[in-house]
Amino acid sequence: MTVKTHRKPRAVRYSMMESLGFTETPIVTYSSPRLPTPGSPRTARHVATSPSTRHGTVEEIWNTTELEADSMVDWSPVDVEKRLNKRVRFPLVAIWIFIIGVIGVGGVWLWQNAGRTSETAFVEVQDAGSALGVTLEPLAAAAALIDPANGPIPETVLPAIADTDRTSRALFSAAAELSGTQAGSRSVATDAATLALDATRTLSNLSAYIGAVTPILTAPTLITEPELIDLQTAVAEFGSWRSTFGMVLSNLPEGVMPDLTAELNAIRDDLEEMQGAYVDGLREDDRVAALAAVRAVEGRLATAWGILLVEVEAAKTSINGQIDSAREAVRSLTG
Repeated sequence: MTVKTHRKPRAVRYSMMESLGFTETPIVTYSSPRLPTPGSPRTARHVATSPSTRHGTVEEIWNTTELEADSMVDWSPVDVEKRLNKRVRFPLVAIWIFIIGVIGVGGVWLWQNAGRTSETAFVEVQDAGSALGVTLEPLAAAAALIDPANGPIPETVLPAIADTDRTSRALFSAAAELSGTQAGSRSVATDAATLALDATRTLSNLSAYIGAVTPILTAPTLITEPELIDLQTAVAEFGSWRSTFGMVLSNLPEGVMPDLTAELNAIRDDLEEMQGAYVDGLREDDRVAALAAVRAVEGRLATAWGILLVEVEAAKTSINGQIDSAREAVRSLTG
């Protein structure tokens, strides 16, 4: 009975200690001198306890148990500044600050340079516009000289066309360099160059057309007295002029003086019949019939000449209008 009364208080005491996180009966205890590194075997030491320790106090159990603290328990304070110095690489930070600074300075330079480039491009457009304006005056003067009744095309026409064409294309190229913020100026410059080019194209086509058709609008000199010409010669002379007439028509530019072109094509279709009437009059010693055939050719050519004069004036009016519009655009561009 005495033993029973003696063991009960100990049982109560053990349960209280255990509830506080202690135990009087450690079975196995492991200790490690350091934290294991990855891949290395963990070493631990087995500490055996005997049954007699169950009857000792907690202090005896603690003293008799070998315990080696983990290396984490042995940590000591480290200077934060030194730790940061090891982790923060100040040279790398300095490099990044330098790179960011360079990018910032480069962006500002590009922005300023873009502004200077835009100003330079606008100045070049104004210079090109002024150069075009100078060539428009000779072009208008050359167009005024066009008159089929006065003979060949004046020699000043072609140089005036070439100069205006060159300056117009230069203005086109300069306008293409303007930025998006200068779209208005680019549009004005493009209009000026386009109008000037249209004027040169119209004048060039007009000059070429007049130079080509003027010779064939002059009636051939045909002998109408049968006793003065033989049939073979008469056929050859009329046939040569007719062949030249057809060749010129086949080489005329399209879209220039359409009314005159239509009249000339109609004349070409009727030339075979006119030639037949002329030759028949000579063969029959009928001077009146031969002369009537020649007069028919001359009359058709005179009609074509009248159409030529009307269409030349219309073309010159169109050219002058294009030149005037180009002048206005150049003034708006150059101030």
